[in-house]
Amino acid sequence: MRPVIKYIPYGKMASWLVEWKNATETQWLKDSPSQPLQQSLKDLERAYKNFFQKRAAFPRFKKRGQNDAFRYPQGVKLDQENSRIFLPKLGWMRYRNSRQVTGVVKNVTVSQSCGKWYISIQTESEVSTPVHPSASMVGLDAGVAKLATLSDGTVFEPVNSFQKNQKTLAMTSATVKPQGQIQQQLAEAETQNTAAAFLYRKYPQGLPSQSHNDRQQKPRNDSH
Repeated sequence: MRPVIKYIPYGKMASWLVEWKNATETQWLKDSPSQPLQQSLKDLERAYKNFFQKRAAFPRFKKRGQNDAFRYPQGVKLDQENSRIFLPKLGWMRYRNSRQVTGVVKNVTVSQSCGKWYISIQTESEVSTPVHPSASMVGLDAGVAKLATLSDGTVFEPVNSFQKNQKTLAMTSATVKPQGQIQQQLAEAETQNTAAAFLYRKYPQGLPSQSHNDRQQKPRNDSH
């Protein structure tokens, strides 16, 4: 007995996409690259699978202007020397490079945040098994009042600058602006939220290397 499918699979939706492109009221879909549209349908299928397998909540309708993003699985050309990237139907465009891209490009995601567009490049490359240079070990206790406490007595304080961002966000949200400036107010609030999220993502990532470097520089006395 074949299992009952409770949602519309990708293959069926992909055939509808061809029909929508040829329909008069949805011909604007032809202006968009085909691959990102197909990737969106695959994401929708995965969302329904996760829901019916009780791994996630029911998919919500994606509103325009909130977490806008699209993905290219192929057809992308990267010119790192000139900081350019080619996206199908969009052509060559320049970008500000944040780090060197290594390996084979597997897919590219274009996303929008705080009025700016970002490109995330996923690559595949062979990586040798890392060998930690330090022979010492240390225990870590994560807490609330203190972000982390090591067994050697080292204490890492929480990100206090987040409180400053929260105060600024509260002032921005409480300010009543004219109707024509609502979008500007929303953009300012989004910028504050993004800054706070950036602090929370980046600060813990630096703790392991910082702690390791400190222990490498401090001589250990095991004679007693």
